[in-house]
Amino acid sequence: MKKNAIFLLIVVLAGCATGSRNAVPPNVYDFGQPARSLTEAEAEAAKIGARIALEVGSAPWLDTTHIDYRLDYDDPLKRRQYADSRWAASPKTMIAQQLRRQLGFVSVSSGVAVDCLLRVELHEFSHVFLTSQESRGVLQGQFSLIDGKRRPVAVRPVSIEVAAAAPNAQGGVRALVQAGMGMGQELGTWLNQLNKSNGLGGCGPVR
Repeated sequence: MKKNAIFLLIVVLAGCATGSRNAVPPNVYDFGQPARSLTEAEAEAAKIGARIALEVGSAPWLDTTHIDYRLDYDDPLKRRQYADSRWAASPKTMIAQQLRRQLGFVSVSSGVAVDCLLRVELHEFSHVFLTSQESRGVLQGQFSLIDGKRRPVAVRPVSIEVAAAAPNAQGGVRALVQAGMGMGQELGTWLNQLNKSNGLGGCGPVR
């Protein structure tokens, strides 16, 4: 009886090991390589971007590599994740990299002297299904320009939705990547407007 139990245990463990070796690795997505020229707003913002340090934060549940989706037609408050796909890094990390590409910001930890701190908060970054076939990438958050005493000089909410070409992880990823690029365009326009109105004069050296 004891020998049979040992034999069964060996068979189960062997099966688990085989299953793990044969498991299909998840699809890993990021924002890709820069593949387009800057818009006029982005190019103008990049000229002043060297004076601005960028800090990107997110809601705690977005600080993972999961690709989130929601079913608006079936329990819309429930957050779900694709089992076979994931991000290469957390959304806030990829958004920060994308904004530096587009607008030329420096990192808070770089040690470079800057005049302002730009804080970007990411509140939502998910693939939302209106129906089983119709969906969109949804990005929501907030821009805050902070002075040297850590006081907000200007604040602006941001909400971007991009229709997904397919009702699956790949379609959701492409829509969210476009939303992330759209965020950079909106941010560039906003900074240019602030710069033209007061030369970002409300900011002082960030220490």
